[in-house]
Amino acid sequence: MERFKSWVAWRDEFSGNLAIFCSDERFAAATLEFLRRHLEIDRCDLMVVAGGPAFIPQNETALIERLELLLKAHEIKQVIIIAHDDCGYYKHHHKRLSPQMLKEKQRDDLLTALKAFQAKVIRARAFFAFVENGEVIFEEIKE
Repeated sequence: MERFKSWVAWRDEFSGNLAIFCSDERFAAATLEFLRRHLEIDRCDLMVVAGGPAFIPQNETALIERLELLLKAHEIKQVIIIAHDDCGYYKHHHKRLSPQMLKEKQRDDLLTALKAFQAKVIRARAFFAFVENGEVIFEEIKE
């Protein structure tokens, strides 16, 4: 049996950080880089699902239950939520919206999710990722 040994040392503790973002592979590597290099979050729990934090304003029970488990069991103190442009999840669920209206819907959903965390007295930040001149840019979304 072939085995692989990670170079990353095991740490039996939680960082208190959680990042929620979309599973779209076009943005995944840039998102992880953004968390590490820009926000200086070296370790965090991840919830990576199609549509990212869209499940919060849509009140998707199964994902909300998993989120609640993470918040409590891993003593989450900070949450980073990220949505991105050209999201297939949003295009599928909101077929009649124009590209601009989709972006507005995503930003509204980010703000709804942000407020949900703030109501739980959890520090949260929201970002929207988009491509500009072939580069992924992250812009903070605030109320």
